[in-house]
Amino acid sequence: MEEVELKNNAFLITKTDKSGVVTYSNLSFQKATGFEEEEIIGKSYTFFLDKETPKALVRQLWDRVSSGKSWQGVVKVHGSNTKYFWVDSLISPSYMNDEMIGFLLIKRKASSKQVAEAQLLHQKLREEYGEGVTE
Repeated sequence: MEEVELKNNAFLITKTDKSGVVTYSNLSFQKATGFEEEEIIGKSYTFFLDKETPKALVRQLWDRVSSGKSWQGVVKVHGSNTKYFWVDSLISPSYMNDEMIGFLLIKRKASSKQVAEAQLLHQKLREEYGEGVTE
């Protein structure tokens, strides 16, 4: 797989409904992943996670955000044509009239230190809970 070099000042933004299905992506996310908007909308947010992302991590972040709390962490995202990149991701619930309607995902380039720490965490989770890659 080939790593995509993200710009330091690029913010990759997606929005999902409350079940995690993408309803919006900005142009920076589209350019980074190589997917067109119509290929992104309607996909689960997990579609864009690297296949080696530990299921335990995905469960942890989903449990946190679906309970109304924000989650921040570093994840590996895959794009089209076997490209990937690491992002520092913030996922926050979105509300309308006091009702949770979905999530806002703001991603930016992860530092090399953040990537190294995330790789160790992901390895530990895979060893502790089994490989459990995302679908």
